[in-house]
Amino acid sequence: MSRAEEFLASYHRIEDYLSREMGDGQHFSFSNMVNRLAKQNPIIDRYKEDLHQMSQLRNAIVHERREPDFIIAEPHESLVALILEVERELLHPRLVIPLFAKSVVTFQSEDFLTEVLREIRDKNYSQFPVYHDNGSWRGLLTKKGVTSWLAETIDGTNLSLKGVRVKHVLHHDPHMHRYRFIRKDATVIEAQHCFTQMKEGARYDALLITETGNPDEPLLGIVRPQDLLNALR
Repeated sequence: MSRAEEFLASYHRIEDYLSREMGDGQHFSFSNMVNRLAKQNPIIDRYKEDLHQMSQLRNAIVHERREPDFIIAEPHESLVALILEVERELLHPRLVIPLFAKSVVTFQSEDFLTEVLREIRDKNYSQFPVYHDNGSWRGLLTKKGVTSWLAETIDGTNLSLKGVRVKHVLHHDPHMHRYRFIRKDATVIEAQHCFTQMKEGARYDALLITETGNPDEPLLGIVRPQDLLNALR
């Protein structure tokens, strides 16, 4: 199979996918479908400009055919690789689970702060999900929040952590609400969309994964911005 044939085959599979996503039985052009679906599908939105360029290239290839089985224009191998990547992300997207599945270190609100500091020292973790004693969600404790609390609390050279519990620090953590729960079948691109679509001046420190995105469900994994960057390289 030539590069042009491989490109066209992938293009047609993507076009079929877009038509199914439109789902109303009407006929729309490829570019029109991309523009409409990009508003609700973060994967299409991410590749929107690439898809428009692919549509132009497809037209050039098809219109320059001298015979039905003879193609005069051959796309560069990098473009073939790109359209195959887009096809994979659309038809077989990577999901946050199992990619980011892990045993997450969590704390209860009544745990002592010294336990959190031990985890920061030994494992250099930065975010710690916190739950009430009954297992319901409380908030996200961050390394920055702990540092800020220590700076505000220290008196001269003396600082006693005796009796200090996670709930005392969490209440003062300005980052405690900078998270979002997502369902386990969310795509990696949807996770990226969560981080990039925040309002100016605000951002999430972590995405927390549960079965359906309910905060009180068992935690299945966590996604931090750096985790996502590593996955998208």
